[in-house]
Amino acid sequence: MFFHIKIFLYSIIFFLLAQFISSDYFSSTILSFSKTGIWALILLIIILLTYFYQIVRRVSQRRSMTPMPLLFTLSTWGLLYFVQSRNQQYALIILSSIVYYLVHISLYRLHVYYKDETARGIIAAGSIATFFTFYSMSYGIYLNFDIPLWIFILLLTIATIFISFQYFWLINENKKDAMKYSLILGLIMSEIAWTLNFWPFGYLTTSVISLIFYYVFWDLIKSHFLNELSKRRVVANMIFFGFLVTLILLSTKWLPVV
Repeated sequence: MFFHIKIFLYSIIFFLLAQFISSDYFSSTILSFSKTGIWALILLIIILLTYFYQIVRRVSQRRSMTPMPLLFTLSTWGLLYFVQSRNQQYALIILSSIVYYLVHISLYRLHVYYKDETARGIIAAGSIATFFTFYSMSYGIYLNFDIPLWIFILLLTIATIFISFQYFWLINENKKDAMKYSLILGLIMSEIAWTLNFWPFGYLTTSVISLIFYYVFWDLIKSHFLNELSKRRVVANMIFFGFLVTLILLSTKWLPVV
């Protein structure tokens, strides 16, 4: 089953809300005020996240399934701020709405049958999408606002742990192992994020490179849990990683160091 009327309506709400957040009216009424606007924005985000948290709980019937959809929702809103082109904003909103619907229909299917492989595959793809959108939003905020590096790294580490843990626990019933590998992956990505902080790239390029690092380690851990890990897979991942990173470094624009 890939259609559910309530989840479709929830996705419409997500779509319309993202359209409102990206509108000039929202920026002029909420963000035009200095201190008042910031506190009003924080309050609005808390209220909306509470509402979307209730949606995820209602659909999945499991609290452990809530982190990834909430982080994806939050990062989509934040990323809209850094997309200047209106057409690109529309594309981001449409794609995000599709991902939002697919993730929630998968959570519903997992509630009906916990070992639904199709639903697990969509959750895996949703985890990768969430990682990219959250890192893009975070790098954008860090590069454009006066945010201390340690706060930036801490937020990325926590988000990585939650995103990874939700999926690892889904494919591995041993909660301690899922959390252990999620913590390891979170610490690895914090070191990588700290290193990438010194590279002369914009937030999107840095996020793509981080995503490649994350996917390689994430895929190895996933293969370990599914008993699919082999020397051939490790070598293939290293070749895949080297090729993509080299391609990005050769094709991207290097920013001048001031």
